Amino acid sequence: MTLHLRKLCVGVDNVEQLQEYHARRLKRGEPLKHDTRMMPTRRAEILDGGSLYWVIKGLMQVRQPILDITQETDVEGRGFARLHLAPELVRVAPRGHRPLQGWRY
Repeated sequence: MTLHLRKLCVGVDNVEQLQEYHARRLKRGEPLKHDTRMMPTRRAEILDGGSLYWVIKGLMQVRQPILDITQETDVEGRGFARLHLAPELVRVAPRGHRPLQGWRY
């Protein structure tokens, strides 16, 4: 069963701005990733075709396929989860969404 994540897209005003941000990263040869403190316990279900649904300005507007989720460690020894994202952004029918901290299934 495929499972998706929801996350606020902080500092972004619209889908076009998110696309431009990704294009700049790719042009510099940087991978598309998003780091988050908590590791999803249902990783296998997410990697079975799941996406990260971005909430922009209170609306769930776009999804981005998740390619992998890895456990990483920062320079201070704290663990975090890294979401490796596909470059394509798939628009979805806008749907209102309340603010949330972190991510949700």
